[in-house]
Amino acid sequence: MATIQDALAAAVRHHQSGNLAAAARIYRRILEITPEQSDALHLLGLVARRAGQGGTALRLMIRALRIDPAIAEARLNLGNLLRDQGHAAGAAAAYRNAIALRPDFAAAYENVGGLLRGLSRPADARDAYRRAIRLSPAGSEGHAGLGNVLQEGDDLRDAVASYARAIAIDPTHMAVCNNLGIALRSLDKTGAGAEAATAWHRRAVALDPYFAAGYSSLGLALQELGRLEDAAHAHARAVAVDPGFAGGYANHGNARLNQNRLDEAVTGFRRAVAIDPAGPDARRNLGMALLVGGRFEEGWREYEWRLRCKDAPAQAAMPKPRWTGEPPDGRRILLHGEQGLGDSLQFCRYVPLVAARGGRVILGVPAPLKRVLAGLPGVERVVSGQLGTDDFDLHLPMLSLGEVFGTQMDTIPHRVPYLSAEPDLVARWGERLKGAAKDGGGLKVGIVWAGSPTHGNDRNRSIGLAPFARLASIPGVRLVSIQKGPTEGQAANPPGGFPLLNLSPDIKDFADTAAIMANLDLVVCVDTSVAHLAGALGVPVWVLVPFAPDWRWMLDREDSPWYPTMRLFRQARPQHWDDTIDRLERALRERAASLPLRQNGASDMPILAPVSWGELLDKITILDIKTERIADADKLANVRREREALLAVAVQADTARPEVAVLIDELRAVNTTLWEVEDEIRDCERAKDFGPRFVELARQVYHTNDRRAALKRDLNHLLGSELVEEKSYQAY
Repeated sequence: MATIQDALAAAVRHHQSGNLAAAARIYRRILEITPEQSDALHLLGLVARRAGQGGTALRLMIRALRIDPAIAEARLNLGNLLRDQGHAAGAAAAYRNAIALRPDFAAAYENVGGLLRGLSRPADARDAYRRAIRLSPAGSEGHAGLGNVLQEGDDLRDAVASYARAIAIDPTHMAVCNNLGIALRSLDKTGAGAEAATAWHRRAVALDPYFAAGYSSLGLALQELGRLEDAAHAHARAVAVDPGFAGGYANHGNARLNQNRLDEAVTGFRRAVAIDPAGPDARRNLGMALLVGGRFEEGWREYEWRLRCKDAPAQAAMPKPRWTGEPPDGRRILLHGEQGLGDSLQFCRYVPLVAARGGRVILGVPAPLKRVLAGLPGVERVVSGQLGTDDFDLHLPMLSLGEVFGTQMDTIPHRVPYLSAEPDLVARWGERLKGAAKDGGGLKVGIVWAGSPTHGNDRNRSIGLAPFARLASIPGVRLVSIQKGPTEGQAANPPGGFPLLNLSPDIKDFADTAAIMANLDLVVCVDTSVAHLAGALGVPVWVLVPFAPDWRWMLDREDSPWYPTMRLFRQARPQHWDDTIDRLERALRERAASLPLRQNGASDMPILAPVSWGELLDKITILDIKTERIADADKLANVRREREALLAVAVQADTARPEVAVLIDELRAVNTTLWEVEDEIRDCERAKDFGPRFVELARQVYHTNDRRAALKRDLNHLLGSELVEEKSYQAY
């Protein structure tokens, strides 16, 4: 007849082989015969835990320990159950008790390490894992756990070494294979890391074809290698094996977004949000995808989740209330930068609007922007660094201004310039640039070839100096380096020795860059803060945009609704710039050829006719309307060329003043009405319909033109125009 110990041994064999149902039956039979059998209680508790019956497991474990308090393994497993249920203090006490019973209990130290890691106590977690390794050098879990802590602390080389030791002990440890791949990818950003990572991720999913996180990691590595379709398939496999894997759907959305497959990206992000509505990363990325597609209302709302992401700026949490758009009633509102320098330059355009609502605006921005933003209309004070909490009443991250103002595509505050360069600096840099133009004429073109290397997408947006060599060979073009940062030294020795005026070493901050731009004819740059500065100044700027663009550049357009003087040159294929540079070179050759290199006679002279400010701004508003309504590519190119030329003159006027800005907006509305009235009159003419509607439209023309003339007159008065256009009509 079998003894209790024989039955227990049989149950343990079933348990270890994975036949939990058979093991549980025997454990229960033993307890029917001997209710106080502590081992059966303990082990049945483990079966209950595996079945997701945490409460039952906890009761069984506590019963076992009441009968035999000296079972170290039961103390360990009690700690695991308490940790499962969020009772960190109870779990820690249980692990300590297990170690007190067995000081050489390596598994207890491993679990202490895991608990401390979850409590964000990395130093203590490292100590616990190292103690486990000393007690059991051949145990893979100690090395694996130490690798996890080291990786989370960005100690990547040591993390890789720990993972390698764990795999040497247990080559079938799929989670370690996966984590080793992640560490290698983070350690080496040249592409070699992603290649090595891909092999380890493939090994992880080969060990377990249902390892969803492994497929997702594989997708991320492939994405980094530019194999976007393969990456999307890997992410699709992740959610196929685990339909509840929110991160897998989000990663699939990111892969599709990088392919500019916007609808599929939005679908992926929405599925991730449906599974995990409180997950901030998927919601932020959904917001960016919607903004790329011009769906601003929902896009701004979802983009607010960026402030809850792990990489959210420290200023996202403030001790003062957040401004939500209510009347400020003279309260001081701190608008603070939160991401890159370009974001602050783009969104400071809202400052006059905040001031117009009655807010006293304090701008909190990085030091390099302080001088250039000091003259922004509506700003009371510009600060960098710490600001006392008594110095402001409300706050708002600057990128939240779009959501607060309910900005739509047709209501973007796009009037430029809204920033201006300091006149003294403009004159000083002008002296440096006097000899820059070739043959006394031509184009002075400022160039920037790289953004900040810490930017997450810098590898895709920065191109280096070498591609600009062919622009330097264009007749009539003189290149000027306004590059700052780690790569500015390249300007001292351009590849192939092409001619380049190097101003970079003497540029102290963005105020200097703005003053240089005021003396240039054009800026050509990659997607970096310089593009935003040029756009804010109303300087003509051509931007090289990666295939998968930042949300603000949207898709399938050569212009920007944010900056009227900007032209976008998009990458046709990921990581291939040759076609883009070809198009930019052709455009620059055409532009240079349209300007006379030598002004020898009347036929070579550009037409420079003085006009009133009102007339100039009227013409610009008409060109604004044409850029929105003309579809023919050749005509649109001519319109943009004319508009850029006029805007280059208009930057001399203070058009950002609120009273001037209102009149410009009204003038644009009047000209839009005239455009539409003329279209309808032509429809009547075509139909030979000269009835009441035709008469009404004809009358509307001269009434609207009278309003247009009044607006131009008011603009001339406000801007102090020396020339004043006069009208003389018979009264009606």
